[in-house]
Amino acid sequence: MDWSRCYFVTSEIYNILQILLWAFAYYYLVRDFVQKKKTALLTGFTYLAVMLILWYVPYYLSSFWAYLIGVVLSLAVMCLMERKNFLQKIFLAWTFYAVRWLVARIAVTVGSLLWKGCLLWNSGYIDAEKGYYLFLTENVIGVLTEILLILMALGLIVKTYCGKEQKMQGREFLLMSLPSFASVMGYAYVKYIWESPIGLQYSEVDSSVLYHGMVILYCLSLYVPIPVMIMLFQNIKARQQEETREELLAGQMADMERHIREVEELYREIRSLKHDMGNHIMVMQKLNGKEQEQYARSLQEQYTAAAEGIKSGNPVTDVILLERSREAKAKGIAFDCRFLYPAGRKVDAFDLSIILNNALANAIEATDKGCIRITSSLRENVYMIEVENSFYHKIVMDRESQLPVSTKEDKAFHGFGLRNIRRVAQKYHGDMEVETTGQVFRLSVMLQVCN
Repeated sequence: MDWSRCYFVTSEIYNILQILLWAFAYYYLVRDFVQKKKTALLTGFTYLAVMLILWYVPYYLSSFWAYLIGVVLSLAVMCLMERKNFLQKIFLAWTFYAVRWLVARIAVTVGSLLWKGCLLWNSGYIDAEKGYYLFLTENVIGVLTEILLILMALGLIVKTYCGKEQKMQGREFLLMSLPSFASVMGYAYVKYIWESPIGLQYSEVDSSVLYHGMVILYCLSLYVPIPVMIMLFQNIKARQQEETREELLAGQMADMERHIREVEELYREIRSLKHDMGNHIMVMQKLNGKEQEQYARSLQEQYTAAAEGIKSGNPVTDVILLERSREAKAKGIAFDCRFLYPAGRKVDAFDLSIILNNALANAIEATDKGCIRITSSLRENVYMIEVENSFYHKIVMDRESQLPVSTKEDKAFHGFGLRNIRRVAQKYHGDMEVETTGQVFRLSVMLQVCN
């Protein structure tokens, strides 16, 4: 059997599999950070095509520059497909490049240790047949090692990175890119040493076990900080967002207290009208014609102002609906309210006020000269609240939360309203969902309310 031919074919298959593996890894890393799946696919395909072309180029090109060219061209495609959040895209490309080298280097070193072990076992000699099967085993172990390390690093990055749709700030970019930068600089230095005249005198197999152990430790010391730094920074970021969410919720509770005071004032006005009703009747009896009509109209206006919008069955939700309806009408938005408080059920008016306030605030902000409709229904223990509003702009959904991405510039500190609604729904063993039909945005909130 022509073992040299077997070596060549196996080597070609192994290298193509490696390129395919890393092209998929690049796609996997950027997939959740871009808006369109097509962008991630083209990014991975560009990397695959460039690396295949460079692999068959008939002149020597250092792997440092070859892989860098592949990553840079893939980054260019990603940026052309989606022309925003460039710092995040550069961070992803830079991180991928660093992880790719470290993982590949560890796999090569593991393979070299396998060869050294077998050579020691066979007194320094391995024939062509055994050598081929050992070479095949080395390739299989190399691929499995790379897959394992890819899943550990890139999987952890994808899982722990919160707010993938948010714009990356300069400070965030610098802090999370430092470990990758150190790794790339280490890559450049090592390549320079290995490709120097002295470095070329030694092969991987000829090097000592101590050398290989130090290489693995060196690579791991650069590999581990990349996902760990990202994870720590994202945890800090998540805590900051949670604190902001709590502050927003505390502000909403303060609004509820203000609403209660407004309700008490309204009831005071109604009781005052009721108390003075006898006096008003006496006055009207003494008036005639036009004067009586004007006096009656004045009383009607006072009563309407005091009792306006009080129709949901709970004073707290009454005031919220009244306030939001006035706000909508001031913007020229039609407000259709068919909301009823689930009287006699174990549900806190404050919790419903959080749902109503956030849902209607979002609807008013998103609607321009359109219509807002709020309805509620109670079937057995299932209480449904639906808020619909017209919208005329594109809605982008976050893949993680399945909620619309905030249109505000600073997304890191906005978009908490829907999350607070979901939190309240889950408190009552329910949930929330959003859907769009044509130019209608619908928010549905389901609560389990008991007698």
